[in-house]
Amino acid sequence: MNAENKITIKSVSIDDARLPAVIHDAIGNPSPDKVLEVIGSYKNSDHSITGAFIGNILVGILGLYKTSEVITIRHISVLQDFQKQGIGTLLLEEVKKQYKGCKIVAETDTESVDFYAKSGFTCHEFKGPYGNLRYECELNL
Repeated sequence: MNAENKITIKSVSIDDARLPAVIHDAIGNPSPDKVLEVIGSYKNSDHSITGAFIGNILVGILGLYKTSEVITIRHISVLQDFQKQGIGTLLLEEVKKQYKGCKIVAETDTESVDFYAKSGFTCHEFKGPYGNLRYECELNL
C-alpha cells in the first residue's frame, strides 16, 4: 500500500501527545525520560518538527535544527506499520522545498544511510563516539 495520497504534512507541537511514540525509534537507547528530554530540546525557536499525518494519526516526523545556511536533520522516524510507503521521503521533500538554497546535513547509521543516498545526499562514513560506524550525509540545494 502506498500512503502518499492520504498524507498531510504539517508542523507538530512538542506538546502533541502522539509525538513520543513516533520519535522513539529515532533516539538511541530511548528510555521514557530520554524521549521527553529530546522532545524538550525542540522548544528552541531554531528547532522544529514536521509531521506526516494520515487522517488524525501522526505516522512520521522529521525534526531539524536550522541556522541561516545549514539545516541539520536531528531525527526522522516513521511508525513501523507505515514504513516503506514513501512517508520519510515526503517529509524530506518538504524540507527540501522549504529550505532551497541551504545545505542539509544529517548523521545516520548503516541501517538508514541508503535512504539519504537515494535522496541525493553525499554520505561519508566515520567512527562514532562508541566505536560504531556512522555516516555524515549532506545535500546542497
